[in-house]
Amino acid sequence: MNTTTYHYVVLRLAADRLRGEVINVGIALWHNDEPVRVMTMATLNKLRAIDATWDSGRLLKWTRNIEAICSMHRSAREQITSLARFGFCVENAIGMFTASSEIELSEQIATIKTTYISNRARAEKPKREKRTRLQTALRDQFERMQVLGHEADDVANHLVVANLPVPACPELKNDFVYKNGVYRITQTIDYQVSADTLHQKLQEVCVKSTAAELSAKRYGPDTRRYAVVDIPEAFQDATDAHLDLLLAQGFEVFHFNQPAEMEHYLQQATPAH
Repeated sequence: MNTTTYHYVVLRLAADRLRGEVINVGIALWHNDEPVRVMTMATLNKLRAIDATWDSGRLLKWTRNIEAICSMHRSAREQITSLARFGFCVENAIGMFTASSEIELSEQIATIKTTYISNRARAEKPKREKRTRLQTALRDQFERMQVLGHEADDVANHLVVANLPVPACPELKNDFVYKNGVYRITQTIDYQVSADTLHQKLQEVCVKSTAAELSAKRYGPDTRRYAVVDIPEAFQDATDAHLDLLLAQGFEVFHFNQPAEMEHYLQQATPAH
């Protein structure tokens, strides 16, 4: 994907027209001659704080109205002028950014959401990333190998990037992603848990399989999928179905407690070492 320029305006909703109060609810995004992308980002709770009658149906209708206004004009400039006339944006407040990949595009959109839409107090205190013991062990291994990147863009530098959002679906994450010719996704499943929570791991397998599948649709059909699992002997029979699911979804499975398997994994999923 070549470096591409995008333009956007922040979409607003009048909270109190008499007092001139408005809230930011999303963006309208333009790219070359493609149709405008209207992206609503505000939560329903935020909208209901100003009007309890807001629901998903009303929000969809509002979004369609924005799209209808834009469809009446050919150029982005004319569309912005029309939106401003109805009070949906500030006409001269046009933002711009560039992106050279789907990952970078998602990150730019997320930054806009944090800056203009989300509650800033909450944004300044992000939730601490939760890691399993297995994820931490792999990160430490990559650090020792000096192949762990610390920014999403480090994928382009042929480094392993941890906790990378799925393109166009950033609420899902891949545990580790490395690219050298083709993308290589690693998902980890840590079964070092109590017996009464083992059933939750099947759901984790399904979520991480979905994340890899959605990523592969953007990364390309040659995307490789690896699963690193740590299974106590007592759980081996109970997890056979989990491993069968991973294999059916195109994963190569490696056992963390098998040194030969992990050496083979590191040769495939990381830069040459």
